[in-house]
Formats: sequence, structure tokens, C-alpha cells
Amino acid sequence: MKKTLIFTALLASFSAAPALADIQEPSIAQLHAYKVVHHADYLKETAQAAGGTNKLLHTTTLPTEGTDAVVTPALDHLYSKAVMDVSNGPVVLSLPKVEAGRYFSIMITDQEHYVIYDEIRPYGDYVFIKHDYQGKLPKGKVIKSRSDYPHLFVRTQTKTAQDIVNSLNIQTQVKLTGKSQKLAFDNAIKFTFDSHDIYPQNSGILSEDMVFDKKERKALFEWSGQYFANHITDNEGMFGPIDSEEKGSQDPRKRASAIIGHLGLPVEHAFYTGIFNTCKGERLNGSNSYTVTMPYENQLSEFWSITRYSALTRNTLPNAQDVYNAYNTKPNKDGNIQVTFSIEDPKNGTYWMPVNAGEPYYYVERFYGPELGKVITTQDFCKK
Repeated sequence: MKKTLIFTALLASFSAAPALADIQEPSIAQLHAYKVVHHADYLKETAQAAGGTNKLLHTTTLPTEGTDAVVTPALDHLYSKAVMDVSNGPVVLSLPKVEAGRYFSIMITDQEHYVIYDEIRPYGDYVFIKHDYQGKLPKGKVIKSRSDYPHLFVRTQTKTAQDIVNSLNIQTQVKLTGKSQKLAFDNAIKFTFDSHDIYPQNSGILSEDMVFDKKERKALFEWSGQYFANHITDNEGMFGPIDSEEKGSQDPRKRASAIIGHLGLPVEHAFYTGIFNTCKGERLNGSNSYTVTMPYENQLSEFWSITRYSALTRNTLPNAQDVYNAYNTKPNKDGNIQVTFSIEDPKNGTYWMPVNAGEPYYYVERFYGPELGKVITTQDFCKK
């Protein structure tokens, strides 16, 4: 299986960015600071949008109009997220029972940007506490965090546009109980030291008075994009807990590059591909019709999808078919589906994915519950 990956930033700017050799190799402290600062600022923005900590923020529509705040947005599910605050004691997350045929998951990320917990189709009450909490516990599955502000991310699958009402119904049954307050700080690194117990493995890398300004952050943003383009082939080792056994998980460069995707899932939970070029190595462009093949049935326990994005906006195309999956396609006589990217409908039995004339684009395959090493992607058909 040929592994490729796309995350959610820098995709259209790789060619314009300076070559990797032109950017000084960042120190381990800079790489770690980049993760910490980016995630802390995200927590502050999310809490503000939700009206405080311990409040759920739901997306209730699929981002099909090309203006979504999240670049390369998935059209597979609705999101629910919250900045949990366990500084005042336990926080309880109550989740409904979701049928086996629908993907539904939670993911918890701590303040050093490690995914400390993820689960498909969780059900019941989950109790979140600081790892050294000694008080009384409510009933439920206990999840400990070194952070005062672990981030909750819930994905509720939406199979088709008509199915969204069912996803919305599930969202309304997700409940989060805990004391809410504003989240405010001026220095992201100091905030992290004040509200998170640094892992022993990372002790001494950062200091509370470390300066990490906008210029340095921009430099790391550019460096990580170039490093990603030149060295990263898949999401193995980019997410997961600090003691993850995934290959490359102890490489600080790979961990920092994960910020390009930020809220991505560990590879055993979801495998992503991102395709920018044809099988011949030519850049995908709307001026040229291009057809890809992938199996309708694949080696995974959940579902797959293929989504196209403009490389100029890194978003969907307004009023156009953006995504195909097992719910809006049928296999051909060979057991595959074929998708044609073109300006006009080819009307040749393939599934049409509209593109804009003269505009570069890319597409993403998402595989949930993958059997690693056995998933077949469109790139595997390049060899045939």
C-alpha cells in the first residue's frame, strides 16, 4: 500500500515556501513550543466561541460552501468540541448509545498536544479529572489528564445530506457537566506551565519565561510545512499518547509537523491520504480530466470517503458534489468505484466530481477503522 497523507494547512503554499535547506533547523525547545503555543491559542479561541469552558460547541451543517473556517474540512461528520476544565473537580461527559452502523467517536487531547484517549462509539458517562485528583468521584469511566484543560472532540458521522437530521439528534444527546468559566491568558507557555503538569520526558525542554513570538511562530509554520512535504508520508507517530509505540512518535519534528493537522486521529483509528498529483506525477488541475479508481469494499471496520478541495482556497467548491462514499455510490462490475474530476459531467458511468477550469485541486481519502497495511487506495491502482 502506498501511504500518503494530507492535513489541514499549508497545502496550497508548499511551492511558494522557501526550500527546507533555507530554513534553519529548529531546536527541540522551539518544536515543542510551537505545539504548545498553537494548541493553547486554539483552546482560548474555542472556549470564547463556546461561551466558556465546559460548554459544547456544535457544528450543525456540513461545510459545503467553500467558506469554512477549518481548511480541508471533512464532510463525513458533524463536530462537537469543548475545552473541558477539570481545575475545579470532575467533569462528566454523557454520551448516547449509537447504532453499530454509524461512526461516532470521542478524542481527548492534552495541553502538550498528545491524544490521551480515543474511542469509537463510546456510550454512557465519562468522568474527567486531573491525574492527581483525590476527591469524590461521580459514577462513570474515569479518564485522567495532566491538564486542567483537556480538549474534547466528538465526531458524529453524517452519511448523506438527508442523514444530517439523524446526526443532529445524536448531538443533542451529548451532555457535558462541569463548572464553566472564561479562559484568558497573555502568555501561552506560562499558561501551560500554570495549568498542566509537564511530562517527565519533556522536563527542561521549555521554561516559563521562554519567548516564542509571532515571527518565530511563523518561521516554525513554514519549516513544518516544508518538513512535512519532504519527510512525512503518513500520520503514524504524529498523534497518540506520549508513550505511543507508533513509528516516529518520539521524533519531535514529526510531532511538531502534526500541528498542520492539529486535531488529527492516531493512525490505528483513522488513516488519511492526500493526493496532489496524477499517477504520472503531474499536478492535478481542473483543465485536465482525470479518473481514479478505488475499491468499494476495503479493509476497514467503519467507512471510507473521498473528498475534493480547491488548492487555492483549501476548501470545498460551492454548489458542487464534493464527496463520495459507500452511501452515495455503488460498485461497478469489478467491485470498484471510479471518480472523474472534470469541468463537465463525462456521462461515462463514472462518478463526476466537478472542478474549476485552470484551478489546481487535491483530493483526500479517509479510512476509519483501517486494517493497517491492507487498505487499498487510489494510488495502488497507479501500479496496475
